[in-house]
Amino acid sequence: MVITVLLAVVSPAVAQEAKRLEPVVVTATKLEEPVERLGATVTVITEDDLKLYNYETVGDALRQVPGVEIQRSGGPGKLTQIRIRGSRTQQVQILIDGVRVKSPASGEFDFSDLAIDQIERIEIVRGPQSTLHGADAIGGVVNIISKRGKGPFSAFASTEAGNYDTLRERAGFSGSYKLFDYAFGGSWFETNGQFRNDGSEQRAVTGRVGLVLPGDGHLGLSLRYNRTTVDLPVDFAIPSSPFFLRDPDSRQQSETITLALGWDQKPLEWFELHLRVGQFWNQLGFQDPFTPGDGAAGNLDFTDMRSQTNTQRLEGELLTAFHAGKWTTLTLGAERRTESARSRSVGLSAPGERQTLFKQIETASAFVQDELRLFERLVLSGGWRYDASSTFGSATTQRAAVAVPVKETGTKLRATWGEGFRAPTINDLFFPGFANPDLEPERSESWEVGLDQKFWRDRIRLGVTYFENEFRNLIQFQSTSVGCPPGSPFGCPVNIGRAWTQGVEFTGAVDILDNLLFTANYTYVDTKDVITKRELRRVPHHVYNFGLAWDPLRALSLFVQANVVSSQFDQVSDPVTFSAVRVRNPGYHRIDLGGAYHIVAKRGAFPALDFTVRLDNVTDQSYMEVFGFRALGINVLAGLQARY
Repeated sequence: MVITVLLAVVSPAVAQEAKRLEPVVVTATKLEEPVERLGATVTVITEDDLKLYNYETVGDALRQVPGVEIQRSGGPGKLTQIRIRGSRTQQVQILIDGVRVKSPASGEFDFSDLAIDQIERIEIVRGPQSTLHGADAIGGVVNIISKRGKGPFSAFASTEAGNYDTLRERAGFSGSYKLFDYAFGGSWFETNGQFRNDGSEQRAVTGRVGLVLPGDGHLGLSLRYNRTTVDLPVDFAIPSSPFFLRDPDSRQQSETITLALGWDQKPLEWFELHLRVGQFWNQLGFQDPFTPGDGAAGNLDFTDMRSQTNTQRLEGELLTAFHAGKWTTLTLGAERRTESARSRSVGLSAPGERQTLFKQIETASAFVQDELRLFERLVLSGGWRYDASSTFGSATTQRAAVAVPVKETGTKLRATWGEGFRAPTINDLFFPGFANPDLEPERSESWEVGLDQKFWRDRIRLGVTYFENEFRNLIQFQSTSVGCPPGSPFGCPVNIGRAWTQGVEFTGAVDILDNLLFTANYTYVDTKDVITKRELRRVPHHVYNFGLAWDPLRALSLFVQANVVSSQFDQVSDPVTFSAVRVRNPGYHRIDLGGAYHIVAKRGAFPALDFTVRLDNVTDQSYMEVFGFRALGINVLAGLQARY
């Protein structure tokens, strides 16, 4: 059983407003929908939440969400991945303004590449969502929605500094004029990290413009550009030998551009039309020079390795919705997607050996969903999707959900059943020497039931969700050439895996006072690999989150958050024996705190100033989110923001 207390990351100053206004989301149904009508489990992180807690990264914000586990391989800038309800990172769909941003080559997304700038809200829908969002939405969907300009012109600029030679600078402006809205921003982040060759640098530019059209329409274009340079130190103990793997001279560069063009139109009361076109580009470079004399005797180092991978995705979606009054909404959609990867590498499989790859995958999809609403007491929805791929053939998925809201008692009952699938990636199918072009999609079947309840004039908000997931046809790498295509002497991926997860999420938040909000979060997940009879790797049984946000003065806001994670199994590769070694990563706790002091000036270029501070890991806990990669000790980030 998994119990999760939703960390309702909401400022006490806006807690009362949040009670009266139910969030409206678009990710769960691809149409604007109040959360109270959804059978799915949804969490919304707002722009106010991001400001209140002064998060450094999107991953830090997601860490507080029930059922979500964020795992970073070291300090800031290092590989940061997500798991939802025990599903792997490749089984969670990540969107920016509705556009897929996972790598077509690896099927993964690194949250360290994503700046937290100019975000209006983050919607997290847990459970299978393949019926609307296609492949890779087995565990859920995270949709990051860019800020849209509103009201008169406003601007801000901030600078922050901390230990480990950390610097962060941000600036932006937004607003609207008549039918036109705009929001632009930029940021720069740099840190030297805690070890030799442990630094990272990130530059980001974001922008969104929009135009209000006649007939209740809107045309919008958003851009997000990120460029990161990350030093990759390795200081890794090999469990089966006295050796250490030390290779402190690797480096990685990533450059990403995401474009999203959206046209929304409602020419008639009963009909609406949505057109979305998205483009994703990524260039990923890696260098690891051979340095045999580096470190103590007995150290191991790789040969000289270099790689460059360029990926891109072009996608388009047309969605129409037909409304029959307040009773029903029928949604029809079609999608077309082209994904490609081009890579060059030297020394990856053997010293000096060169490898090249260029492949492209085409996918066409159609889906339908119907939502039936009966007397504001019962909401039923069902959907079906068909995906046709140029590689694996076709896949169909189905989903059904029910919500029973009872406004008089503040109660909502909900349940969902759904199928999901993950398509094999370009690397799975075509990577030279390590691929299998005969792979089929991974499959899943999941269900959940839940109850949400409000008390004390909505000042107490509780919820509980029980879920089960069954995975089959999982793609796993086997280190033998038996059953692999010719040219794969070291092994290949095959469809041999089966697994299940189950758990319960309990969510709650209490407005103790109008200016004091307490939240807590506990999640339990039970997992099993059906083939090996072992627990799944990197999935802790227990995750606790606690939070307290307090505005003791009108100009002062304070917060404290705690994250407690139980031990978990992991698996590492032994470079001496070339065998997989199963290890247990100890549990840990992390406590963060901070606040802001607001000054309103009557005169001057910037009428508002904010002094901010955030202190992470205040107990200086030594821990690893991913085995072998030590997280930061106590660290602080403090600065000044000017607002106009």
